[in-house]
Amino acid sequence: MAGSAATVVKPRVVKPSKPWSTASAQRTQGRLSLGQADLEWLGASFPDLRFDAEVGVIADELEVRAAYDSGEDKLRIGSDDATASMDLYLSDSFSIRTDLAALDRNGWPAVFEVSGRYAKVAERENVETIDLHFFPNGACCLGLQFLAGRRTTLKEFIDELVVPFFYRLAYTDLHGLAASRDSLWAEYSHGERGLREYLADVARIATRGLGRNDPCACGSGRKYKRCHLVEVDRLRRAQTAGSSVL
Repeated sequence: MAGSAATVVKPRVVKPSKPWSTASAQRTQGRLSLGQADLEWLGASFPDLRFDAEVGVIADELEVRAAYDSGEDKLRIGSDDATASMDLYLSDSFSIRTDLAALDRNGWPAVFEVSGRYAKVAERENVETIDLHFFPNGACCLGLQFLAGRRTTLKEFIDELVVPFFYRLAYTDLHGLAASRDSLWAEYSHGERGLREYLADVARIATRGLGRNDPCACGSGRKYKRCHLVEVDRLRRAQTAGSSVL
């Protein structure tokens, strides 16, 4: 569906998270708390999303205007002239519901596409919805932070996880699943194999010998101490103790 007029001019360039698929969401009790600065950012960046403080839900229309830069492996979020002129630019919107009180093992809230559009895409592509990275209950499999420990801000959550996820779905709806897998950033495999791929990524970061204030080797643009340091430390402790992290 076509989006309304853009409200965000300055682009935000992010490293998109690799989506993942599994048959179980494994959710825990918890809640992502929002401060006034979070709400102001949300209102300025996504004015069609509404926050209901009483029930802890962010819902309504998510506007996705972005372009993937395959050379840089970055997603450029915005609708400025430079972004809109890129080959992989698209503009779309999705009806979503984000439940801040239902955190998964990554520490991320549950996000649902509530119009059923993802099911129609899966039916047209002749695949199961899990192949589009949706849990059986309709929640999105956004990615992996299996050794969770780093607090994710609302801006990071939406820009690096939610917008890339729905950008991929929009691209798949427009061009097909094969094209999205060929043209967009990598995905993790289903289930335990994907977890092992993710842990291999963390292990590669561990070999870089980064200082706490160095840019993280994952390409997020954040300092190492605010990105994968906690996961690297936990992986090293598990390896030393000879215990499994899966």
